[in-house]
Amino acid sequence: MGGYGGMGGLIKVEKMLEDETDELFALTTVGDFLFRGIDTGAAEWMMGDPLTSDRLPPVFRPENGFALFNGKQDTSENECYQVETGQEDWEQHTVITKWGKDSQSLSEDLSKAETCTWTGKYCQKWW
Repeated sequence: MGGYGGMGGLIKVEKMLEDETDELFALTTVGDFLFRGIDTGAAEWMMGDPLTSDRLPPVFRPENGFALFNGKQDTSENECYQVETGQEDWEQHTVITKWGKDSQSLSEDLSKAETCTWTGKYCQKWW
């Protein structure tokens, strides 16, 4: 977001803070922040604003807003690993040798890893 879009975004954030839609350091419970989700204040505003709504990371979900571990409770969503058994060399026991979002995308390093927004619209390499 650069140029006019970037400046417009900053003006919108300033207005949100002035209107007391939310605070810069809002109070919330640990459970909501980590697992249950926050769908009010700044999170609600970002999910509904056209400038930011399709550019949010996957920790935002329509059903509960923002939670740091959204999609990570009782699941291996977007996580796949190849782990050494130690059968050939005990020093390699439980060493992760490849990782990816699924078994078809396993890689020895993260140089080709991609991340996508919560809508899946924008995907780009991490590095």
